Amino acid sequence: MTPYDMGRISAFLILHRKLEDRSDKRGMRPDEKELGALLREATVDELRDLEDLMSGQGFVLVQLTSFDIEGIGPGSRVYLAARRADMPSCLVDGSHIPEGMGLPTQPTAAKIWFTQIWLLHLDLLYTQLDRSPSERGRWINASFTREMLQDAVHAHINDHVRKLNAVQLGDSEVYDVLCAEKGTEISKRVKRFLDLMCRGGLLEERGEGVYRQTLLSAVEMKENFDRSLAPLMLTSESTGQRTTIGQVASALLTTTQEALSEGGEQ
Repeated sequence: MTPYDMGRISAFLILHRKLEDRSDKRGMRPDEKELGALLREATVDELRDLEDLMSGQGFVLVQLTSFDIEGIGPGSRVYLAARRADMPSCLVDGSHIPEGMGLPTQPTAAKIWFTQIWLLHLDLLYTQLDRSPSERGRWINASFTREMLQDAVHAHINDHVRKLNAVQLGDSEVYDVLCAEKGTEISKRVKRFLDLMCRGGLLEERGEGVYRQTLLSAVEMKENFDRSLAPLMLTSESTGQRTTIGQVASALLTTTQEALSEGGEQ
């Protein structure tokens, strides 16, 4: 593998976050088969150099086969550019969220909506399937409909947030943004969120409003769980029960804006 080839592979992975070398795959992206062949033939030292290159840009190069996880065809190899948990990537951040969520002049509101819906969509992918966020398996069966996500957001706001005592809660931008919803905003924000997640390769639309978790999403959740969610899901000393992912959304009602901004970039 020449330095030029390594640069091409790195650029492809950063752009698409996934490279699969399956020769019979339909709809393969331009150069994907060729780059997959280069990776198959790469030496240990060449792969290590590629890993160092990806690491410097905030990514971990993950290689998987059908022996590692379901959903990969026999004899195929999948290469993923998963975000590093210990450093932010200048190429993957939250700067696109305000525009993507339809709130270009309200970046704080955009990140609040994104973070809350992100947690509720994870609740559908993990808690309701009795999966741990550190489990990357069963991703191929982890799906939900747009209506299910809209209903979850609606229930979260109306059955929990609006029932809180605003005086006791204190100054909470999360509470203010969510309670300003007048009945039509939920569907708009959910649609925007789903579009962003699909463009980022973390969800894929299966048709008729059904969305499935991608392998990249499952791998990144496993890689980053200890940093992003585990601190908010500590076992309660009083009940001995672990907090569900959906309940973490409520915890962010009193979280600082700095933490919210970090959460919006996960």
